[in-house]
Amino acid sequence: MAMKRLALLLLLGPLAAACASAQAKAPADRPALEMPPVPPRVIDPPIAESAPPEPVGELPTAPPPAPPPRPRNPPAAREVAKPDPKAAEAPPQAEQATTVAPAPPLPQLRTPGTPEGPEAVRQVRAVIDRARNMLKTIDYRQLPGASQAEYNSATVSLTQSEEALKSGKVDIALNHAEKAERIAKELKAR
Repeated sequence: MAMKRLALLLLLGPLAAACASAQAKAPADRPALEMPPVPPRVIDPPIAESAPPEPVGELPTAPPPAPPPRPRNPPAAREVAKPDPKAAEAPPQAEQATTVAPAPPLPQLRTPGTPEGPEAVRQVRAVIDRARNMLKTIDYRQLPGASQAEYNSATVSLTQSEEALKSGKVDIALNHAEKAERIAKELKAR
């Protein structure tokens, strides 16, 4: 039995020594973080109400607007035209107030480099023609179902582009034509 105890001590000795020597390491000494001081608060003083503006003296009156130019009548029309007696009685200021020239139409906004007029129409026609020619080279019957739907979408976009071009909406026509061309390129690549 003494032998068993000795064997047991010999076996457990190294295990006990291993457990006894395993200790957690102490954390390394690091300097404490120093917090910067809080910046001082700057509070603006309330805005004092300023004195009301001083009254201004009488402003000079604006000169009356010049009367609009009257259209010239040919000499033959002058003899035939008779002045209306009621119009002669009306004060000239009332006549000026009723004749207001319409404002000129504003130009359409465009991004720089966007072609206008016939050049834009030619550009859209070129994109439409390229897309149609690409679609003609694709065999619709050999396309899978999803690709056939894309082919149909391209033809619808070409039709919409043609309609937009007829109604003068060149930007919309170009968008539809470019969409059809992209789809045609994708289908041709497959």
